[in-house]
Amino acid sequence: MKTKQLLWALFRIFSYAIVVINILSFGVFLYIIAPYTSYFFFNDLRFWRYLKFYHRYYFYSLKYIHELIWHKQSLIRDVLPLTSPPMDRPDPNQFHVSKNWSWPADSCGDCNRCCTFVTRCCFLDKAAKKCLCYGSLFWKFFNCGRFPSSREIVLYCGCPKFETVAPYHQSTAINSERRQHITKLTNNRDAKTRDATDIAPTRTSYEQ
Repeated sequence: MKTKQLLWALFRIFSYAIVVINILSFGVFLYIIAPYTSYFFFNDLRFWRYLKFYHRYYFYSLKYIHELIWHKQSLIRDVLPLTSPPMDRPDPNQFHVSKNWSWPADSCGDCNRCCTFVTRCCFLDKAAKKCLCYGSLFWKFFNCGRFPSSREIVLYCGCPKFETVAPYHQSTAINSERRQHITKLTNNRDAKTRDATDIAPTRTSYEQ
């Protein structure tokens, strides 16, 4: 592991630890480290301007974790690796802006699907149609700046802005189809096993 990757990993572990401590302190910890919290999320040390968001992030964290674990487990496999570099845009070798996108390339227009596909982000200003933490450390080191990070996420969110670059699209599509095929075979096999257990194996039963 390179030095940079180690530092990126340590920073993410440190950030996750803050989330855990904040949850255990019922949201108080972010107020204790208010200047850092403000700089991390908003790239601004004037913490008094953002105090109203601190408790919102506490409830957002709880709901995000709950949704991810209990309702959207399939997204866990796309959790960002600790050693990933900070990014403020998707990988151009994997994604490009769709030809059908009618807004400027640096705008998400009126779409906010990437901010709401797990649960609505507390930093999404729907009235102004903008992200309040755009360009911050939080934006660059976690999922926001690099969105989309995989073809599966694009499909899951129904993102209208980005498309996969052809070579990446093909290889990922093949892998995705294989996973779907294997899942289907497994489900069919399990269903047959349950049927064989619950129903007496007579000729009449199988004909039905």
